[in-house]
Amino acid sequence: MTNTGTIAENRYGSYSVPEGLDHRPAVRLVKAGDVYEPDTIAFMRDHAGAGDVIHAGTFFGDFLPGLSAAMAKGAKIWAFEPSPDSFAHAKKTVSLNKLRNVELGNFALSDREGEIGFRIRDADGNPMGGHAHFTEEDGPGVAKVPAVMLDYAVPLDRPVSILQLDVEGHEGAALLGAYHILHRWRPILVLEEFSRPRWLRKQFPRLGYRKERRLHGNWVYLPEGREI
Repeated sequence: MTNTGTIAENRYGSYSVPEGLDHRPAVRLVKAGDVYEPDTIAFMRDHAGAGDVIHAGTFFGDFLPGLSAAMAKGAKIWAFEPSPDSFAHAKKTVSLNKLRNVELGNFALSDREGEIGFRIRDADGNPMGGHAHFTEEDGPGVAKVPAVMLDYAVPLDRPVSILQLDVEGHEGAALLGAYHILHRWRPILVLEEFSRPRWLRKQFPRLGYRKERRLHGNWVYLPEGREI
């Protein structure tokens, strides 16, 4: 059953916020009328340019109204949330704000297609919200969610300006699944707690990604030759 929620507002819009997750900073701040990770949202708004934004780990959609308002005409946000509970709230957030430039998918991102185990509830049956994560275990609290590769989920003829991942440790697999997007469009990467520049250089040597700055818990990487 989907976690019930309340409607909250901040300067960017309205949100369907899940109940019982006030220990999560995004929930607590948005319910108080504030913005979660305001510097990250501001950076993405400033650098989206004319292209699309890929936003994974959407949770209840706390980034979506702010990003949507800054997108260029004809550009899209490709938003992904694997947790069925969180996806339902994100879908309602999209509806509340009438966001017509958001493509929202109830998928996990990976380097293969199929199904992935995703822990959405803890041992006591409580929803994990933004702490939901991939697991190879099975049993209570684990849902099987469809996994997609970004190279197949986002049309390759769509220019991508920013690829932002908050996928609880599954960033490497998600990036490998976006191999062709990365090589064709060389987007800015915004990756939560992903401090692995050597791995990026090894997997994508032609792109020369380098660590540029930190925004809240995210690292920003730029491809070779790109300045901001």
